[in-house]
Amino acid sequence: MKKRVVILGISIMIALIVEIIGLYGILQINKKNTKNSANNENETKLIENDTESEKTGETESVEATEETETATEEETTTESHTEEIDPNKPMIALTFDDGPSSENTPRLLEALKEYGAHATFFVVGYNLDGNEDILRQAADQGCEIGNHTLSHSKLTDLDDNALDSEIGGMAEKIKSITGQEVVTIRPPYGAVDDRVMQHINSPIILWSIDTEDWKTRDVNSNIQSIQQNVFDGAIILMHDIHPESVDAAIQVLGWLKDQGYQMVTISELGYYRRGGLRTGIRYGSIEPN
Repeated sequence: MKKRVVILGISIMIALIVEIIGLYGILQINKKNTKNSANNENETKLIENDTESEKTGETESVEATEETETATEEETTTESHTEEIDPNKPMIALTFDDGPSSENTPRLLEALKEYGAHATFFVVGYNLDGNEDILRQAADQGCEIGNHTLSHSKLTDLDDNALDSEIGGMAEKIKSITGQEVVTIRPPYGAVDDRVMQHINSPIILWSIDTEDWKTRDVNSNIQSIQQNVFDGAIILMHDIHPESVDAAIQVLGWLKDQGYQMVTISELGYYRRGGLRTGIRYGSIEPN
């Protein structure tokens, strides 16, 4: 009897142990399932977040591309007139001194526009008053406005203060009208020495073909002077204050174009031939290297 009670007690203990082990197993399984469920939920959230990030990344990428394309378009627009110049083809610089002229310069600008040509106008101060719109038109048309001093004085005859006034005063007037910084200067009569050079903080433009239009006042003579002497890189000197000079220029534009010459500004010529004009240098021509 006593032996049965012991056996029964042992059986009951074993049953309790088995039940406890079973309950523990169930608890571990539930815990594991709960953890997996939480992990699955987190993974789902991570996937969703990654998806949103990819979408955002795609949007940013598209926006960046659009900005790049816009910048490229703006850059192209800014340089559109220079892109028309072929650096491998002949080019010359037509320059006109002593203007602007209310009667002659507008006619010249119209012809330049017709032939897709640019020119450089070395203007003087006493001809600017009342002709501001002409100067703006020339600048807007892609032509270059150069400094020819306030009063067309011979610079080598002036003292230092007068030099600074003639050159600096003219540069300020041009900027006030066109909004552009003056890049080039042509000393009246081509008169320049070492002292004058120290007062000129700009490239100095002389010439290689002097038509002497101011002296001859003859259309045919001016045309022949250009046709007989023109070469790649030439700088041609004329004066738009004389009607005969403008008549000659208008007539010779077509011939120059037919000969394959591109008619550019001094700065454009300097850019394509030398990579840019330099201060303290006197340029009579800018030929290919």
